[in-house]
Amino acid sequence: MYYGWLIVSGAFIAQFFVMGFFSYGFPLMVMPVEAEFGVSRTEVMYGITWSTGLGLLASPLVGLLADKWSIRGLMVTGAAAFGVGLVLLSKSQNILQFSLLFAVFICLANSLLGPLTGSTVVARWFSVSRGRALGIAAAGTSLGGMVIPYLVDQGITELGWRDMTFYFGMTVLILLLPYLHLIIRNFPAEKGLAGAPNTPAMTAAISSGALMSDEPDMNIKQILTTPAFWLIGLSLGLLFMSQTGVLTNIGAYMQGAGVGEKAKNLIFTLAGMGFLGKLVFGYAADRINLKYGLWAAILLAVTGVSILASEPSYSGMLAAALCLGLATGGMLPVWGAMIAVVFGMKSYGRAMGAMMPVIALLVMPGPILGAKLFDMYGDYNNSLYLFITVLALSFVLLIPLNLKRAE
Repeated sequence: MYYGWLIVSGAFIAQFFVMGFFSYGFPLMVMPVEAEFGVSRTEVMYGITWSTGLGLLASPLVGLLADKWSIRGLMVTGAAAFGVGLVLLSKSQNILQFSLLFAVFICLANSLLGPLTGSTVVARWFSVSRGRALGIAAAGTSLGGMVIPYLVDQGITELGWRDMTFYFGMTVLILLLPYLHLIIRNFPAEKGLAGAPNTPAMTAAISSGALMSDEPDMNIKQILTTPAFWLIGLSLGLLFMSQTGVLTNIGAYMQGAGVGEKAKNLIFTLAGMGFLGKLVFGYAADRINLKYGLWAAILLAVTGVSILASEPSYSGMLAAALCLGLATGGMLPVWGAMIAVVFGMKSYGRAMGAMMPVIALLVMPGPILGAKLFDMYGDYNNSLYLFITVLALSFVLLIPLNLKRAE
């Protein structure tokens, strides 16, 4: 078996834990934390918003380190920060401590274990099948969303949110951290290999440096002055804002609709369709125009949010979850493939790291807007209409995008 698939497994498992908890497990903690600390729903969302804000500073640095230093070291450090942060989070005594601990440690975990490092190391190990490999690695997020909400829900029910968080953190330290240290390698050359397919000709090209000799090695200024950088970043930022705003409030949305006990089923559907979407879009990313792929994800998101805004029955909510899950699945592999096409592998980490703050600035208001508009009006309709408008703008921004290699 080509060793690159073990690299994919490492990125897959890392995103299973960190993104599964952040995107799908945390919504189930919102109401227990709100009740214990006696605060508003908006205040509970501060931690996730502050974490996104810190990502503005962390992502460019991690992107530079990913190109210049050891991704293995970055991912192992991220696993340690994730595990320790969850253990400390379980001991927080008020909402300020909870929010600060969540912001600092989950920001580190997301930056060091999420798509930035995972996509960078996977893209290095694959050439012809890069889209498929990126899609499989990103599917860890969705499988985490299928499994982790049930574990979180059961843990909160049987142990309370504090003990659940403590044991989750210990699991990260005992299982994830050693696996990443054992498996992850920075470049195929460390194993005497080339990016798949591992043919003798390609191996010789890698060894001589010919394979990447025509790729740009861009500095941050050159990256930021490339028009495609802004079109991709702004479009994805608006798409992520809508998805994050909906997902972080979905449990409370269902509670208000009188089906709160079924929230974990809806999250399971979201994650399951996200898993399928990552595989389908990852496979398609090697074969279709990537702009059309991202447009398809946006249209699926618009459909899902529109269904939720219509105040549907439970079956309608499941249909919305199907569309939103597929949209979420399509974003990551298409984004990773776009970065590789426009900026090449020499500048991959820097380009993605520089783009993440752009995305984060747009994502930050999503959870807060959803919760704030609920606090103001007593329902989520206004926030859902806002997210539909945001998605329409995301679609329009891609019209002038020209996916050509930057020079």
